[in-house]
Amino acid sequence: MIDNVRAGGWRIGFLGPVDDTSPDDLAKDLALERAAPAIALSVFDSDCAFATAADPSGGAIEFYLNEEIVRALVDDNDRFEPLNSQAAAGLLTWAEKAGLVASPDGLATALEESPGPFGGGILEFTEALGIAEFPG
Repeated sequence: MIDNVRAGGWRIGFLGPVDDTSPDDLAKDLALERAAPAIALSVFDSDCAFATAADPSGGAIEFYLNEEIVRALVDDNDRFEPLNSQAAAGLLTWAEKAGLVASPDGLATALEESPGPFGGGILEFTEALGIAEFPG
């Protein structure tokens, strides 16, 4: 894993392709291994990802980073499960367990604006979770 330390000691890591490992399992394993809350993203398009936020106690919240694009990419919309409308409350709890002070309004706005996994959207999302602004 290649990673670098970011704001407040948080790390961003890039694992590359991880065969047969779901973001859900990866986030839970990482949270247990580090004994700290973790978020894992499975980026399947440059504009969107499936994400899981997990904590060491086993709690997990699934969401999308750009739910609109995920919906457009799903071949069978009958199988698409919207997650972000229910994710905000769980992400606020996750942030509290992580010792962060999240912004409920900022988080709701970040999810509604459908940030992708890269660029300014992800920075706004992490700031709304209470992770300090990343150095420029």
